[in-house]
Amino acid sequence: MKIYITVIVLLIVLLSDQSSAQEIKLKLNNKQPDLYNLSLKDETREIQLPPLPSSGASMGFNLGLASIEGKVGFAVGAFAELKTGGFSFVPQANYWSEGKQNNFELAGLARFYLSPQVLMPYLDGGLGVNFYNSDKENFSKLSILIGGGVELTNLGTSFNLIFDGKYKLIINDQNNISCFVFTAGMKFPFK
Repeated sequence: MKIYITVIVLLIVLLSDQSSAQEIKLKLNNKQPDLYNLSLKDETREIQLPPLPSSGASMGFNLGLASIEGKVGFAVGAFAELKTGGFSFVPQANYWSEGKQNNFELAGLARFYLSPQVLMPYLDGGLGVNFYNSDKENFSKLSILIGGGVELTNLGTSFNLIFDGKYKLIINDQNNISCFVFTAGMKFPFK
């Protein structure tokens, strides 16, 4: 129940009105001499400043499905992204649950964008620390994550849509736990 309340509060905060200045117009009033009748004439001109640069940082959330050892459950997560060019570092916190098993994960991914277009496909991979619970076992182990997705950048002025898929392998002493996670989410770039 706490996770649902947290997700709802996060959605309300992130979807609230986020206004940002894309361009600023300044009007300057200059007194210019009129040489024909020797009086001062008002002249108004506009100066257009370039848009504010993006900081390269953003944050967001995602919701979707997780397939854990052939069983389907739900997945939810939150992430930040620190972007420089076509490369990003993406720390994230993920939670998935299916029946009597669940997992909370803290992960760090390296993300490589393949194209700087409106439709931006990407590949990513990294490591995570998992806190796995089930009726049979309870442990904290490392995981390996690989995946990819696509980001749609031209739908809104303050958000991007993300569709993502990941394969996660939780490394365990007795047997490894593998899962596929498919999510859709929103990313909010900082200006």
